Amino acid sequence: MKKSVIYTILTLCALPCALWAGAVLPENDNVFKAMKDELARSMDKLRMDSLAKPYFLDYQVVEGRSLGITAGFGAVESEYTAPYRRLRVNLRVGSPAFDNSNYAPNMWEGCRVEMDWSVALEDNYDSLRYSIWAATDKAYKKALETHSKKKAYKESKNITELFDDMTPRPPYQLFRDAEQETLDSDLWRENIRKVSAVFLKYPAVKYSTVRLNFRSGDARFLDSEGSAFKRPDCLGSVIIEAKAYAPDGFPLSAGDEQYFCLAKDAPGVDKLMEKAEEAAKRLSGMDRSVQIKAYIGPVLFEKDAAGKFFDYFLVANLSNPREVWTTPNNWSSEAVYRRPGALVERLDMRVLSPFLNVTDEPSERYFEDKPLIGYYEVDDEGVPARKLNLVGKGKLLDYYMSRAATRDFKKSNGHGRADFSDYASGSPSNVFIRPEAGSAKVLPLEKLRKKLIDVCREQELEYCLIIRGLDNIRAPFAAYRVYVKDGHEEPVHGLEFTGTSLRALRDIAAVSKEMNVYYPHWSTPGSIISPSILVAEMEVKKTDSKPEKIPYLPHPYFAK
Repeated sequence: MKKSVIYTILTLCALPCALWAGAVLPENDNVFKAMKDELARSMDKLRMDSLAKPYFLDYQVVEGRSLGITAGFGAVESEYTAPYRRLRVNLRVGSPAFDNSNYAPNMWEGCRVEMDWSVALEDNYDSLRYSIWAATDKAYKKALETHSKKKAYKESKNITELFDDMTPRPPYQLFRDAEQETLDSDLWRENIRKVSAVFLKYPAVKYSTVRLNFRSGDARFLDSEGSAFKRPDCLGSVIIEAKAYAPDGFPLSAGDEQYFCLAKDAPGVDKLMEKAEEAAKRLSGMDRSVQIKAYIGPVLFEKDAAGKFFDYFLVANLSNPREVWTTPNNWSSEAVYRRPGALVERLDMRVLSPFLNVTDEPSERYFEDKPLIGYYEVDDEGVPARKLNLVGKGKLLDYYMSRAATRDFKKSNGHGRADFSDYASGSPSNVFIRPEAGSAKVLPLEKLRKKLIDVCREQELEYCLIIRGLDNIRAPFAAYRVYVKDGHEEPVHGLEFTGTSLRALRDIAAVSKEMNVYYPHWSTPGSIISPSILVAEMEVKKTDSKPEKIPYLPHPYFAK
C-alpha cells in the first residue's frame, strides 16, 4: 500500500519563515535537501549591491520517464523513451503588493519564470545544488530588471488602481509517495501501428497520424513561506488525426483524442481502432460536401463540439482574471500581454441559460469510468485544491483565482495552475456543465435532434445545422445540414461563425440527457463534462479562407 502524509500548517510565519525548524520533509531525499538548502541561502544572502532582496521564492522540480510513439499508414515513424528532470524557479522582488509578476517585458519574451531543462538525472546533491543555484541567479537578475520596467510602466501610464500581486495563505504541506507508471513499449508500438493501419482502407484520407505520448513521475515543490509538496505527475494521450479534401479542395479534418494519467486507464486498442474507423468514415462521407453562402438559425452542437463551445465561450472567459501588462514596441502597439477573461466583470449577472449550473471539481478522477485529467490535490502555488460553484441557475457566482488579487477577490481559491514556463494564474480543472434537476429542457439526444428540426420548421427554414466536430470555433469548420422535409443530412464545409458573442451562452435552448467528456487544449491538463446543446440562433457565413491545391497525383498506396 502506498504511504501518504499530509501536513497542514494553520499559521502564517514571518519571512524568511521558520520552515527549516518546523517543517518535516521526506528523509533521505537529496532533491528536497538541495532545494531547501539553496532556498534558505538565497532568501538570507542573495542581494545585488543595494538592490532589493527576494521577498519570496519557490522551487518546483518535476521528474519521471516519458514514452512517445508515432505511426502513419501502418508503419511506425518515430519512437523515443527517456528520463527527464526539470527545474522551475519563481523568484519575486518588491513586495506582495507590487512585484515583478503580471508583467511581460515584451510580447515575445512573455511573462515567464526561470527554467532549467537539463537538471542532473542522478540524485547527486552537489550537481542538484549547482543547477538550483545557477537558475536562481538568473531568476534574480531577471526579476530585478522586470520589476524596474514594471514600475516605469505603471508611472508612465499613471495607473492608480492596483491589486496585490501575491495574497497571503496559510502554509500547506502534502507528500504523496508515487510509483512511476509504465507502459509496455513493445505492446504500444504494435497498438499504434495497428490503429494507423485502419486508414489504409480509406482512399479519401490523404493524411493520417496516430501518436502516443506518456509521461509519469512526480513533482516536488518548496517555497519560502513554508509550503511544500510531493505529488504524482503523469499524463498520457493517444491522438488520432486524419485529413482529406472536399471536392473544391477545401481541407477537412477528423480524429479523436483519448487522455489518461494512470497506465491502467490507457484506452484499449479495439476502442482506438473504432475511433479511427469513425474518423475515416466521416471524411469519406465528405466527398459530396459543398459550401453554403450563409445561415441564420438554430445550431445543434453534439458531444465534443459542445465541449469546444463551452471551452471557447465560458471556461476561457472565467480564467486568467488578472491583466498582464507589457510595453508596446515596434512590432505591436498592444499594451496588454494578456487580458482577463471577458466574464470576470460579470459577477452576480446571468451569463448562461437559467436551467444550467457549472462547477469545477479538481478532486474528481473519473466520470462514468472515463478518466478526468484535471485531477489534483494541491495547486502549483501550494494551495489546496477546492471545488468551485462557478454558475448557479445561469448566474455567475465565482471565477478561477490564483494568489494574484482582483477587484472582487483577495485570496486564492486553489486554482493557481501553470504551464511549467509560466507564472500560475486562475485556471480550470474538471468543469461540469449540468442542467437543473427535472428541467423540461433536458432531452435524450435523439429527441434533441427532433427538437432542432421542429424549431427549424417553426422558423420556416429549409434546413438547419448540426456540428459534430470543431477544431477551433474561430476557424472554418465542417458540419451537416439536416432537412426539415425528411430529416436527411448533407455534409457542408468552409463555414465560419459571424457576429458570435457571449450571448450564445444565454441562447442555449435545450440540452441532451447524455453527458460527454471533452479534453480541451489548455496549458494545464483538464476536462469539460457537458451535454450536447441546442443554441437557439447563430449566424454562419461562407469562409474567406481559400481552398488548398489538392495533390496532383493520387496517394501511391491507392494508386496501385
